[in-house]
Amino acid sequence: MSTPPDSKRHRATFIEDFVEADCSTERALQRLSGDGRWLEPMASRATDDADSLLVRVGPAALGSLGMEVRVQLGECSRRGVTGSVPIRWEAARLPYLFPVLDGDLEVTPLGPGSCRLTLHASYRTPLDGVGRLLDAALFHRVAESTVRSFLHRVADNLGTGEPKSGPEEAGQ
Repeated sequence: MSTPPDSKRHRATFIEDFVEADCSTERALQRLSGDGRWLEPMASRATDDADSLLVRVGPAALGSLGMEVRVQLGECSRRGVTGSVPIRWEAARLPYLFPVLDGDLEVTPLGPGSCRLTLHASYRTPLDGVGRLLDAALFHRVAESTVRSFLHRVADNLGTGEPKSGPEEAGQ
C-alpha cells in the first residue's frame, strides 16, 4: 500500500488584492487583450524569449531593492462586461528559492471612467517546511505588499498609458 503524499507539502497559499483604475473597463480590456505591450512600461528589460518580460516587483517600501520576475501572460478572456488575463511570475534569478505565482488579473466595471483590477493568485512556498515557516512568519506579508504594489503600477499604466514613476523604478 502506498502512502499518500504529504498534503501540507503541496498546499498552495492564496493571495488576492484589488485596486481601482482611472480608466474605463473597455479601455482596460482592450489593452489587456493586446499582445502584452501594456506591461512594457513596467518592464526592466526584455527576455530572450518573446513570451515574457522581466519586471521588478517588491513592496513599495523596498524601492529599487525589489527583485526581477519573469512575467508571462495568457490570452484575455471576456465574460460579459468583465475580463481576465492569466498571469504567472517567477524569480528571474535563483527561481528555486522563491515561490512561483500563478493567477488571474481580472477587470470589472465600477463606473463610466473607472474599473477594478483584482489579482486572484496562489503560490507554493519552496524549501518544504522551512519555506512554510518563513512564509507564515514574514514572507506572506511581503507577498501581499508586492501584489498591492504591482496592481497600483498596472492601474497607473492602464489608466494613462504612461508609466508612473515611483519607488520601484528608482535607480533603473
